[in-house]
Amino acid sequence: MSFLQPWMLWALPLVLLPILIHLINRYRHNSVPWGAMMFLVSAKRMNQGMARIRYVLIMLLRMLAIAVLIFAVGRPLATGGLAGLGGMPDATIVLLDRSASMETKDLQTGQSRRSTALVKLADLLETRGYGNELLLLDSASDEVHRLAAPGDLLDLPATQPTATSADVPGMLQRALDHLEQNEAGRADVWICSDLRENDWDPTSGRWAAIRAQAAAMSAVSCRLLAYGDVAADNLAIRVTNVRRQQRGDDAELLLDVSVSSNAIPGSGVPVRRVPIEFQIQDVASVLPVDVDANGIEVIGHSIPIDGQLVEGWGSVSISGDSNALDNRFYFAFADHPQSRATVVAEDARVGRAIRRALRIPSESGRQHEVDLLTLEQAAEIDWQRIGLLVWQGPLPTGSTADQLAEFVDAGRAVLFLPPERPDDAALFGLRWHSWEKLAGQERTLSSWRADTDLLQNVGSGDALPLDDVRVYSCCLLDQTGDSGPFVLAEVGDGITLLARADGIRGAAWFLTTQPVGPYSTLERDGIAFYVMLQRALVRGMAALSGAQQRDASAEVAEDCASLDVVTSQKPGVGVSERGLQAGVYQGAGVLLAVNRSAQEDAAPPLPDATVDALFEGVSYRRIDDALGDDSSLASEIWRAFLFAMLIALVLEAVLCLPARERPRGMGRERMSPVPGGAS
Repeated sequence: MSFLQPWMLWALPLVLLPILIHLINRYRHNSVPWGAMMFLVSAKRMNQGMARIRYVLIMLLRMLAIAVLIFAVGRPLATGGLAGLGGMPDATIVLLDRSASMETKDLQTGQSRRSTALVKLADLLETRGYGNELLLLDSASDEVHRLAAPGDLLDLPATQPTATSADVPGMLQRALDHLEQNEAGRADVWICSDLRENDWDPTSGRWAAIRAQAAAMSAVSCRLLAYGDVAADNLAIRVTNVRRQQRGDDAELLLDVSVSSNAIPGSGVPVRRVPIEFQIQDVASVLPVDVDANGIEVIGHSIPIDGQLVEGWGSVSISGDSNALDNRFYFAFADHPQSRATVVAEDARVGRAIRRALRIPSESGRQHEVDLLTLEQAAEIDWQRIGLLVWQGPLPTGSTADQLAEFVDAGRAVLFLPPERPDDAALFGLRWHSWEKLAGQERTLSSWRADTDLLQNVGSGDALPLDDVRVYSCCLLDQTGDSGPFVLAEVGDGITLLARADGIRGAAWFLTTQPVGPYSTLERDGIAFYVMLQRALVRGMAALSGAQQRDASAEVAEDCASLDVVTSQKPGVGVSERGLQAGVYQGAGVLLAVNRSAQEDAAPPLPDATVDALFEGVSYRRIDDALGDDSSLASEIWRAFLFAMLIALVLEAVLCLPARERPRGMGRERMSPVPGGAS
């Protein structure tokens, strides 16, 4: 419970007035001994125990009446999650999750998680106050906006829906830095989020630094407005692969499409007939499919197209449900350039194993060009033509490192494997530390990310055969940057096997073992190793194609600012929103299809215990809200306090009545019931 006028609580010592009046009245009269009164005194002593209890009750009721009157004048606010919020801060900063999953709506009210959070938070700040400064930090632009009033939260472009994902630890880190640099004083940090695992990244090393910084800023309090419920009836659609094939004068598109469900398998959700609409530029077709709680995969769906249509765009969509942003997915297609990769290896045996896996194309009729170089031949790398670089050995330095950074910044991909003797060189915030031999159960994979990236399940939903892989030695990784890597696989007790560097445009993976003996069985159990390398090559070559697929983000928005809008899920999308909204953008010889990330469809909400652990040692309150709950975050309850005061006064009046006038059952004492009466 908090108060709009907390200064009124300074009047609480007035509850002692009844005791003070009692003491004054007790010594106001002189006692005169009188023999005729001794029988009355004896009678009074017989009932003294009951009288004292009644006197105490009367006194407590009078004190209670004064206390609740003071509370009522203080204008209390009540809700379970707001208990202990305290008074008005000097500054308030709102961290808004604008990710695609926040657009899940209540079908009756039409309000999404995002809009519900904004309406309720604006109402709370308008009622309770926000201090001298009100700031907004949104997940899409990562910019700090100064607001004139809480009502601005409802209308700003920076609070509107996007197809992006959120970086909650990054937002919180920036908010704390801003408050610290500007010496904001007592501040409230409000986080509005649906707690999706990909947005919170609970395993990131950044959380330890955030906790330490927030704990040191004792005047800063974190408030989480959480929407952790899952819409079991929601479906999401995406294209996992698109290929153009020329057949004489005709051509066709082959699409792999997945429809995922939020329902729990085995929960009894009935099978639904769902029509999938395919649109290739201006031509539409429909394919009905049956979807259950496990979703469905449509592999190699063929759509005939004009043989002269070398490049173009399209979309797949399903009918509306609780989240419109995951009901459509855009794609672009074009003739792919020949896949090219370069392997630079310190160990020739490792280089040959990688080259063999890369040269075998995953699609018939295609060829892969793979060059194998030694470390001394690194200057011969054709940076302009290749999509993937595999580097086994000490991390490059000098001009080679600069060229590699530009290579990745252009959207291409690199896979690092450890050297025989690690050194101090670092790239993308990571460096090799030392080799460690594994034994027993440590040699098996303890976990891997099957929902995304290089080790995700195949199109049929089956997992890669990683259970049989054995790892005998790993080269440990050291973090040198502010943000840790995104761990994709671990062996033993939390030892990283495969990780992806964070915060870069392209892709940089670190595999901490060698694929050959005596390091691991990756080459011998070759399916997972082959799939991993082929996916890395496809990822890197996508940046060289005239048709590209990107996840919506602030970085993509910068690239799309100079492109024209071909189509967009949001009509009339502005220049600043291109790349934040799903759609197709064109310019400079490139067709760019932008969509929400795969994690926005698959990531579950974090368990309560995990979220609470992230804020351990920090001033933190959590408020769980739900769609369809129209109650305010804070409501004034002074009327309830006045009603309580009225009840206290009525009970006090009843206890003060003489015994013959009180209702039956209230006692038989006939002496004066007023505390402090004459002796």
